[in-house]
Amino acid sequence: MSFSVDGITSYLDTTNAAARSAARADDAQKALSGLSSESSEEELTEAVESFESYMVEQVLKQLKESMTSDEDDEDAVMGQYKDMYMDATIREMAKTMVSEYGGTLTKDLVEQMKVNYGIE
Repeated sequence: MSFSVDGITSYLDTTNAAARSAARADDAQKALSGLSSESSEEELTEAVESFESYMVEQVLKQLKESMTSDEDDEDAVMGQYKDMYMDATIREMAKTMVSEYGGTLTKDLVEQMKVNYGIE
């Protein structure tokens, strides 16, 4: 009976990636759910930027997935390290893109949330 470690490694990679994505989604959700009519504009802006960053991160991850294949990961251990590095890089790219280029959308979302929460 032969036993393949590649299948287990692939499963663990998928599970780990899903857990990291779920954690990021939870962070964005917590930032938004912590808002109330007493929230400051700064708190609104931070929550919106967190949400925008998560959205951009997901788009970048899908782009990466569409441009790479499983064949690129010949060595399972190196594939894990590469995935961890890529996830961290994508997260930072998303934050930078939102903070540098997301101004109009961020401002529009903050203004709409101020109206929704009755914040002046």
